[in-house]
Amino acid sequence: MIRFLHGASMQVGLRHFDSRTLDWLAVALHSGEHTRHSLARELCERTGWLNALGRPCLSAAAKALPALAERIGIELPPARDMPDPSAAPAIPAGDVPDTTLACALEDLGPVSLDLVGDAGDRRLWEAMMETHHPLGWARPPGGQVRYWIRSERHGVLGGIGFGSAAWQLRARDAWIGWSADARAANIGRVICNHRFLLLPGVRIHGLASEILRMAARRVADDWEARYSVRPVAAYTHVGPEHDGYCYHCAGWTVAGRTGGRRNEAGTVRVLALEDGWRKALCRVQRRPVGALAGAYDGTELDWAEREYGRTGHTDGRVRRRIVDMGRFWLKNMGEDLPVIFPTKAEQKAAYRLLSNPRISMEHVLEPHFEATADRCRAEPVVLALQDTTALNCSGLEATTGLDGIGGGGKGSVGILAHAGLAVTTEGRPLGLFAMDAAFREDPGEDSRRWVESLGRARELAAACPGTRVVSVCGREGDSWDLLAHAVDDGDALLVRASRSAQQRVTVPGGGKECLWKHVAARPPVATTELTIPAAGGPRARKERVARLEIRTAEVGIVPPRWDRGADPLPMLAVSATETGADGDDPLHWLLLTTERPAEGEADAVHAATVLGWYGRRWTIETWFRTLKTGTRIKDRRLDSADDLRKCLAFDAVTAVHVADITVLARERPDTSATEAFPEEDVDLLHTMLESQGHRDVVRMPAAPAPPNDPRGGQEGPRGGAPPPPPPPPP
Repeated sequence: MIRFLHGASMQVGLRHFDSRTLDWLAVALHSGEHTRHSLARELCERTGWLNALGRPCLSAAAKALPALAERIGIELPPARDMPDPSAAPAIPAGDVPDTTLACALEDLGPVSLDLVGDAGDRRLWEAMMETHHPLGWARPPGGQVRYWIRSERHGVLGGIGFGSAAWQLRARDAWIGWSADARAANIGRVICNHRFLLLPGVRIHGLASEILRMAARRVADDWEARYSVRPVAAYTHVGPEHDGYCYHCAGWTVAGRTGGRRNEAGTVRVLALEDGWRKALCRVQRRPVGALAGAYDGTELDWAEREYGRTGHTDGRVRRRIVDMGRFWLKNMGEDLPVIFPTKAEQKAAYRLLSNPRISMEHVLEPHFEATADRCRAEPVVLALQDTTALNCSGLEATTGLDGIGGGGKGSVGILAHAGLAVTTEGRPLGLFAMDAAFREDPGEDSRRWVESLGRARELAAACPGTRVVSVCGREGDSWDLLAHAVDDGDALLVRASRSAQQRVTVPGGGKECLWKHVAARPPVATTELTIPAAGGPRARKERVARLEIRTAEVGIVPPRWDRGADPLPMLAVSATETGADGDDPLHWLLLTTERPAEGEADAVHAATVLGWYGRRWTIETWFRTLKTGTRIKDRRLDSADDLRKCLAFDAVTAVHVADITVLARERPDTSATEAFPEEDVDLLHTMLESQGHRDVVRMPAAPAPPNDPRGGQEGPRGGAPPPPPPPPP
């Protein structure tokens, strides 16, 4: 019987395999018609596993096959006996004789480096190394570029070879300044000089360093021509029996010593092949949102695996620990860390991960971003909300690195977090697609966080080709930079205009006019009524029925003074103005959007749709309250702000799940919890209800929390008033 793993997936190293791949492998193994080589080739074809030359990564795929086969419980076909590619070549030593030569370098005549050619040439070069090199010959894994050292007068004098870099080498990595992510991204741009030989009879002072200089000048070009990747640095090992003086004379720097035994430890020498090498090697390109499309395409995995199982950290132990911590975090939501992790071993592991400088907030969040993209693909329209919140940590005097969150960055301290939350048009949270809790650390204007989150929304849209992703921002996002990026890149954007931005629009005749005045002069396209609920707090109001006039206008936003050469930005303005407020602050939304009515769609209908989209912006405010009060992020006590940011990542993902349950429970209060939620969510509901004193909890159609329960994201009468629900179509 074939064991199908519908909905299951797996990660091997940094490679993800979805359930369709595992199901194919199960069928292929069960048929017994494939060899390991054919399985590896088809695995590469199915998953697009190709190198820079567009060739299948057969060796890496063959290495992943045993782990995949173990997952599905079927043995691989037996490996066929193949010649060992690292074995010494069967070429007689007499075919590569030594050369006796002693003279001054200037008397030697022209010397060249010639690329090793066909298979026969390669075997001869390897035989020379096996015969004359102190370490003999063993083929290293990865790419190879080899040279013959030839004298025009005396023939072959030796050889030099470069190969792919080892994954880890402490001295080299410290010299480069590599993080784990930077090493994983750029390891292909470093090469290793693994063999260098002058035949034993060649005794010419200065020849070795001259050969090294010649190789350094051309190896980057030759490597790029062969593998389409240009190396920018090289390293080598010098054994303890040598001082490496020829490398020193050729400009190779000592980076440190290898980690072998004391009498076996050698020296690691490094060489920059190009200017700007460190910047190139330390550059990390963030994985785009939705890059792992369909890696988890089912529902059989538990919640923690879906939300945390696709992190890009290079250490498998860290990946497993993040999943385990996410599972505990949800199970014991809102508790202190010693309660979340009940055993001493779990506490130690959790604190070690949170304080590890090689693990970032992004490592925790990126698998959740992928899960968000998976859910967005099932929706026709997704609203990408973004906003900023402040977490006040003024009581944490011992915590270092906190941001100033008061006016002008002074006064209170804490963490400023800018988040992007994807929701449906009905207001149900789908997950985060962006979060930046360190934008104050980088130079530049704070407004860049809005533009960067817009870019994340663009990545989400690219990952969901059948979904319309509309970015929705409040008044703080009303800036020229954000609007210009949206227009230039063709993004779907909806922003509430701010009076403080003092936006002006072009008018016929070349004049300019205030945006608000210009739209107010337009005739209404529709009127509608809606009930504005009562609310307490600083924005207290009574319940009332508001009559709204809806206006629309095509406008050209005038560029600011500092960008006078730019063209006006074409936008659609949609206004909803309350009439006859009788002393209350009248409702007035003025929205700017790049979205235009569809062909045949009336302006009034499109305006109502846009207003409805903006009405869902309050969902992110509800999520912020859930984050602060439901998960108690502000009560975490750790040594540094970076540690708190990693806590924030776990709390943020947990808060999305709680907010989703809360919305669903309020929309469907009569639905049984066992019908609406999977089993682990029902357990979460029970835990939440029991924490509120409900001891006789049964499987009942109960909301996850009473309306005023802070764990559900509500703060009772002290909370700010949400905006009214969106108006119905006129």
